[in-house]
Amino acid sequence: MSKDMPDDVKRAFDAMPDAQRAHALQLRNWILDVAADNDAIGILKETLKWGEPSYLPAKPRVGSTVRIASFDADAVGLYFNCQTMLVENFRRTYGDDLEFSKNRAVVFRTDLPLSEEVVKQCVSAALLYHRNKA
Repeated sequence: MSKDMPDDVKRAFDAMPDAQRAHALQLRNWILDVAADNDAIGILKETLKWGEPSYLPAKPRVGSTVRIASFDADAVGLYFNCQTMLVENFRRTYGDDLEFSKNRAVVFRTDLPLSEEVVKQCVSAALLYHRNKA
């Protein structure tokens, strides 16, 4: 997938406060990198779900949606399908290193740096969720 984004997705990012937008765009770049680096993910759809930038393999039954959204005034969330065990698995693996919101999101404070390696591992697990489950 190209780094160009659909106009509606761009508007969603543009509507975020500056600090949130910077983190959100970095998360987006890493999501696109994960997909580009793994042929099993295939083409990635970039769209809006609930008005928020969302990413999902175009091919069915490969992965689960990853969504980027404001969490609160000082944070951005990377949201995952709450019907999966993804966040629970992330909590077991990265419990000391990440902040979580229930079984739904990993939360990133805008005043702290993002961990590329951890983010990419979480994103990869989500985008390959159905494939890895089998």
